[in-house]
Amino acid sequence: MVSRLLMAVIISILLSAAASAAEVAALPFAVFTENVVAYYPQLKAAHSHVEIALAQEMQAKAGFWPSLDLSAGYKVSEDPVDVFGMLLRQERFTSSDFDLKRLNTPGRHQDLAVGAHLEMPLFDAMQTIGRTRSARASVKAAQAEEAFTGMEALLVAQDAYMNALTLEKLSSVINEVQKSAADDLQKAKDLKDKGMILGADYFSARVMFGELVRTRNEVARQQKAMMALLNILMGEPVDRLWTLTDTIDDVKVPRNDPAMLIEQAFSRRPDLAALEARIKASDAEVSRARSMAWPALNAFGDVTNNRNKIDAPGGDNYTVGLKVDMPLFDPAYEGRVKAAKALKGQLGYDRQHLQDTIKRDIVQEAARYDTLSDNIGVLKGMRDDAREAVDLVVPLYSEGRKSIADLLEVRRVYVQTVQEYNKAMLGMWLSRARLLFLSGQLNRDEMKKLAEGAGL
Repeated sequence: MVSRLLMAVIISILLSAAASAAEVAALPFAVFTENVVAYYPQLKAAHSHVEIALAQEMQAKAGFWPSLDLSAGYKVSEDPVDVFGMLLRQERFTSSDFDLKRLNTPGRHQDLAVGAHLEMPLFDAMQTIGRTRSARASVKAAQAEEAFTGMEALLVAQDAYMNALTLEKLSSVINEVQKSAADDLQKAKDLKDKGMILGADYFSARVMFGELVRTRNEVARQQKAMMALLNILMGEPVDRLWTLTDTIDDVKVPRNDPAMLIEQAFSRRPDLAALEARIKASDAEVSRARSMAWPALNAFGDVTNNRNKIDAPGGDNYTVGLKVDMPLFDPAYEGRVKAAKALKGQLGYDRQHLQDTIKRDIVQEAARYDTLSDNIGVLKGMRDDAREAVDLVVPLYSEGRKSIADLLEVRRVYVQTVQEYNKAMLGMWLSRARLLFLSGQLNRDEMKKLAEGAGL
């Protein structure tokens, strides 16, 4: 009985462990990026703006087409004028209806009317053409804004994933160093208890070991927060666990020409293209506001059937004609033109501000990249030297020629140099991606090349 119960408990534990392991799924960078782009709410909102702009373009083009309305009505009246008109339209008027008594008191009559009204714009003072041009430019602006938001999604995905990988790599080094330091500290405690080393060295080493533990705790919390961020970007529950299957390779250092990047940005940046399209739309709105002072010409036609009862014969009537509308005094005209011009001017200033921002961001990011590229070799050498220092101090400590404080100090320096090197390497990869983004070159193909170069 006991053995069966024990076996059931073991099986339950194994099944629980297997279920937990199954929940920790692999997450390659390519899959993560696709998930981020598929979920990214800002990108969905930008796509909705494109759909709205396309619908508004359809509405604007509708002004070129005629409109047709059907109508039906019923009325009862004993008003002499109305009755007189009803009889004529129903083709029921007779000579007896000229009788003065019947003309003055015709009695109650009813009218059933069914008709159609056609209106055809021949010239609408360039309003439809202006609205169509403005709407077409707005579609291009919305599409460019969607493309720019897609670039943002790619940049955010790369930033988050590489930060998570860097933290994972750093955590591995810290855990390894902490384990070795813990063994060293335990041996030092035994030696202190035997009176073979100074207590001051031992307690100094404990302070250094505490710094390692504190660093490990900080990195662990950052890892947890970064995992939550990955889930948020994919629309997953924040506590879902993943195994990051990629690693970051050492970066090669291509140089960048800020002037060339600025030139590429001016020709490729979707947000700048969107602003240019908005300016074209404002041009169309200025022209449309001015042309409101022109006359408009419409053709129209009406066809109506009037009868006294549904099953009675009735009269068919039609009317066709032309209508000209000429604004002689429009008090809002100057205000509309002035507002349209002001909007165009504001967009022009926005374009200049964006161009200046692009220049500033590219120059600053290129300087940051160059600084990192100058230091990456130095930091790599410092990391390797710190690793070598640990390897050399360990036997010296065993021989009693170095104290436990000396050993933990070189281990601490090693962790610090690893941290600085990884931070610089991450910064270079992120800076390269950001330069692609700032110059308008970041897309799925470029991101794939960048990821392949980074070893993702």
